[in-house]
Amino acid sequence: MEKQDYNLALRIASAVKSCGGETYFVGGYVRDALLNIENKDIDIEVHGITPETLENILDNIGKRLEFGKSFGVYNLSGSSVDIAMPRKETATGRGHRDFTIDVDPFIGTKKAAERRDFTIGALMQNVLTGEIIDHFGGKHDLENGVIRHVCDASFAEDPLRVFRAAQFASRFGFSIATETAELCQKMDISALPKERVWEETKKALLKAENPSVFFENLRIFGKLSPFFEELNKLIGIPQPPKHHAEGDVWAHTMLVLDEAAKLRGRAKNPLAFMVSALVHDFGKITCTKKIDGVYKINCYE
Repeated sequence: MEKQDYNLALRIASAVKSCGGETYFVGGYVRDALLNIENKDIDIEVHGITPETLENILDNIGKRLEFGKSFGVYNLSGSSVDIAMPRKETATGRGHRDFTIDVDPFIGTKKAAERRDFTIGALMQNVLTGEIIDHFGGKHDLENGVIRHVCDASFAEDPLRVFRAAQFASRFGFSIATETAELCQKMDISALPKERVWEETKKALLKAENPSVFFENLRIFGKLSPFFEELNKLIGIPQPPKHHAEGDVWAHTMLVLDEAAKLRGRAKNPLAFMVSALVHDFGKITCTKKIDGVYKINCYE
């Protein structure tokens, strides 16, 4: 975390406090701080003052940048601090972006945190006092390595959270709570943009010690299709036990992926290296044939 951005957050929080409001670190910043993981992305949420008051505060500090009036999200030129106001989101369709958003600075910390996807991301920390606000047991889940959703209704409104659950599990080596896994199994992901799914996949490939956990969880959820059809087809393709005691091509691919993760830091293009490991045996989908009672690779039929 850049010291100047942290100091900027403190400066904003002090000005907000003088106007009767409170400012909180939110999301991944609080989670990573408790895990002793460096996080240079600072997100703060401002409560208890109007948008106009916040805008005046920011204008007195620097050049304000605004990301859509209805979103209540701001930045200051030259900084990487994202400044938001509490908001309510209501689903209007099946897609990841099908929401109406209403800014409500006086909604309170519990309602504001309730819209977060997982308990470990619903943690808040008062910027000035350091007090942790934990309405949904996020600290307990963090200590026990559990990915657990906050709210059934709001979680199910955003199908991208299926992939985020799998991504966080792989990235942090956490398990996914049974009730969260069951909810993920029921969610319809077909309307998601492939670009958003790819963003979560990249995080798993580049940040997880065992990226296989990402794909294994999608398999458990029954969500390899439609975005990973070829991977789905690897399941059950047999291999000679003499050379592959691990089992089918799926099991082999997952082992290769985790071994590749140990070496990606030495690759000139880590993402290309990891994708190569992921797809290296796709040919076996069409070339595995049963010949004389034995499954073999046959590329000539």
